[in-house]
Amino acid sequence: MGRYVFSRFAQALVVIIIVSIIVFLIMYLVPGDAVTVLAGPDPTPELVEALRVMLGLDQPLPVQYGKWAIAAMQGDLGTSPIIGRPVSELIWSRLPATLELAVAAILVASVFGILVGVVAAQRQGTWVDATITAINSFVLSVPNFWFGILGILCFAVWLGWLPSGGRKLWSDGPLLALSYLIMPAIALALDSIAMIARLVRASLLDELSRDYVTVARAKGVGQSRLMRRHIARNAAIPVLTVLGLRFGQMLGGAVLIEAVFNWPGLGRLTVEAIKNRDIVLVQGTLMYFIVIYMTVNLLIDLSYGLFDPRVRSSVGGKV
Repeated sequence: MGRYVFSRFAQALVVIIIVSIIVFLIMYLVPGDAVTVLAGPDPTPELVEALRVMLGLDQPLPVQYGKWAIAAMQGDLGTSPIIGRPVSELIWSRLPATLELAVAAILVASVFGILVGVVAAQRQGTWVDATITAINSFVLSVPNFWFGILGILCFAVWLGWLPSGGRKLWSDGPLLALSYLIMPAIALALDSIAMIARLVRASLLDELSRDYVTVARAKGVGQSRLMRRHIARNAAIPVLTVLGLRFGQMLGGAVLIEAVFNWPGLGRLTVEAIKNRDIVLVQGTLMYFIVIYMTVNLLIDLSYGLFDPRVRSSVGGKV
């Protein structure tokens, strides 16, 4: 098992390094930089050159990347030239809000997606299955932020049940914090619910058609035990993969939801940095997204052995 863990960790590390190079190059291919903002509307060539030297932008790209990468490995992502604060400090001030929203959304998506998928599989070919399939298709065809806007109109403006936006800390009161979280979390989770439900339905139907299910039923194994001990475990692998991918996408794809609900997370910080051409801050936020995404997927890879004995046997050990 140790070899399996090391292999997955090494692959994740290589991906992070490659992506960091791509992100660094893309940021410097985009027209404009922080000098444009700092120098003002009518800068002199001397001022522009002095600012470029001060920010280290006069050095070759490989040298700039090398310095940035070495500092990043030590936890230093630089200082925002626009805001004047360390990038890590800015990210850590916004990261809890983004993680809170993404975790809440993935929990909602997991519970309701699996539940809906199981119901659809057990009612295959009935009107229940057809209705669920139609609703899933509709949800997947509509952008998440559109549901967010509809939620604000319905539950905040017309009914007045929930706040239209913002965020409250859990220390201010669990019910108050939940009232601000519930709409953005559901809006962010809706397409994931539909996707997970489809995958769960397909995986369960595929497992139900296998020979071992027929044999187990012939031996008198009950439906609930068969579903819990065998079918669900075998169908969990693709579902786990999608959950990991969706969580990573929620972290990076919450930008529009955060904008709609005025949620003070990393997505809004990234948008503000892009508007200000704050390349240092944009690089830092993107690298945080990438590292979190790769960490989640690494944990998902390592969890396969808990559900599939074939994974444990292939690595020569037990989890």
